[in-house]
Amino acid sequence: MRTQGIVAALAASLWLAATVQAAGIGVLPVGLELSARQDRGVINVTNDAAEAVVVQVEQVAWSRTDGKDHYTPTRDLVVNPPLFTLAPGRTQVLRVGLRRPPTGERERTYRLFVREVPPPSKAPEGEGVGVRVLLELRLPIYVLPAKVVRAQQWQGQRAADGAIEVTARNTGNVHQVVAGLKLRAAGAAADAPILAEAQKGGLLFPGEGRSWTLHPPPDTAASRYVLEVTTERGTQNVVLDLGRE
Repeated sequence: MRTQGIVAALAASLWLAATVQAAGIGVLPVGLELSARQDRGVINVTNDAAEAVVVQVEQVAWSRTDGKDHYTPTRDLVVNPPLFTLAPGRTQVLRVGLRRPPTGERERTYRLFVREVPPPSKAPEGEGVGVRVLLELRLPIYVLPAKVVRAQQWQGQRAADGAIEVTARNTGNVHQVVAGLKLRAAGAAADAPILAEAQKGGLLFPGEGRSWTLHPPPDTAASRYVLEVTTERGTQNVVLDLGRE
């Protein structure tokens, strides 16, 4: 059997990038925030490939347990059109809205699975069935509560090997994105040398926590530091007090 036209499937929750481009299909933006005041939005799906594609959109409710994603079918959203054919070089406006006003004191989370529908096999006779792994994008949809609370708790602890373990917990009622961390000495200027950094970020649902390990130079033994935290809404500085060294 010959495998033809294999394209890696993409499953992404991309909250910082402005656009996603893969296998000739682009989306802009890569997710939406909806609320009672703004209960609808649009996502542009563009085909930059050389041939037409058929795209199907599925909506699911999105929850997390112990850092693992869980999806269940839902009809809370209105998605139009849920199925369309996209010619080369054309853009389809995907309209997304709330079926009913949001309720509750905590953010509701969904994902749109944007999938390329497989075309009929074009394998020549006698060469077996062509196999194609198609594009799938997972776009986040966040529905904000009436009163949004954004809050975090940060803690730092010195490990036996001199590394600094940093833990963040989302104590608010909406998601938060940590894109990166930079550690500087307490009282240092904004352009002072970085002692350590972590570039791998994370998405925190309300109540979730996450830890990072930073490795400052071995001769760094201070008890207070400033942690520069890059989020999807800008940069904030957090004072870390490690206690007595």
